[in-house]
Amino acid sequence: SPMQWRRRTGIPRVGYLWRYLDELLKIERFDTIAAGVQAFVEHFLVEWVRRCIRETGLSRLAVSGGTFMNVKANQAILSLPEVDELFVFPSCGDETNSVGSAYWYYANQKLSANQRVDIDGLGPIYWGGEFHDSDIESILQTYSFTSNNVRWEKYDDVEGKVAELLANEQVVARFKGRMEFGARALGNRSILANASQPNVVHYINDIIKSRDFWMPFAPSVLSDCSTDYFHKPISVKASYMVMSFDTTNNKRGSIAAAVHPQDGTARPQEVYPGDNPDYESLLRKYQSISGHGAILNTSFNLHGYPLVYSPDDALKVFDVSGLEYLALGNFIVSK
Repeated sequence: SPMQWRRRTGIPRVGYLWRYLDELLKIERFDTIAAGVQAFVEHFLVEWVRRCIRETGLSRLAVSGGTFMNVKANQAILSLPEVDELFVFPSCGDETNSVGSAYWYYANQKLSANQRVDIDGLGPIYWGGEFHDSDIESILQTYSFTSNNVRWEKYDDVEGKVAELLANEQVVARFKGRMEFGARALGNRSILANASQPNVVHYINDIIKSRDFWMPFAPSVLSDCSTDYFHKPISVKASYMVMSFDTTNNKRGSIAAAVHPQDGTARPQEVYPGDNPDYESLLRKYQSISGHGAILNTSFNLHGYPLVYSPDDALKVFDVSGLEYLALGNFIVSK
């Protein structure tokens, strides 16, 4: 124990923990240490949830906070036989206190009327700002690109054009509609790619993301074919990329670039027509061309920087990065 170790070594109480851990872990790989911490977090949360259910008799769970951004821990909770329903709030900062207040009022209104409380009542969380084609065209006409090799064109069916580019293994940044709220990019401020090409991970990291090698990307998938790609312990809606699932053997290869390479899991965004009609249309057209109902979706930003918000932000990232295609509203900007 730490106490016995301190007595044996004679190291004083102050600062002993650092030295104790250093002695234990200094020759271990970082991913081994991370795996141990992950296993502990999963074990702790599963046991805690199990006891909460036993004490309260409630099996429909709503959880929030930074710890529940841990998608593998959420998968372990969802696998508990005691759990009938699980909702994970898609953001984890103090800005969500206002949403909690609204939920509290909503739940009390329902309960006072002896009605069932819907724990997944958020729906589409595209709550941010929106820019229209007139705004975008004005910025395109005045933006000073560092390269003379940039051109742009407006399309009547920009979703169809993006679907064609993705099917032809091009990487496309997408900026359209209202910005998403929460911890994940959900298609409106995203970088998209053909998920069936494993080498696209290295390409995206080289041209823009510069992510560490162990950070997996994630898929957006048409809601009506999600179960073709993922094994779910119970039926649950997964719209926000906050839960991971095991992938199916027959579909894993078709989303290889959006699957964790060590355990074959993925944290999908299920795209429903009513949540984001334009993005759902893009995926549907991509499916009709490629036969795949899922694409790689990662956030539209430089690594370490916030998600792009405005057309000007999107053009700046496009301009300084290796991106070759940007779907900006109904325009395609290309190098």
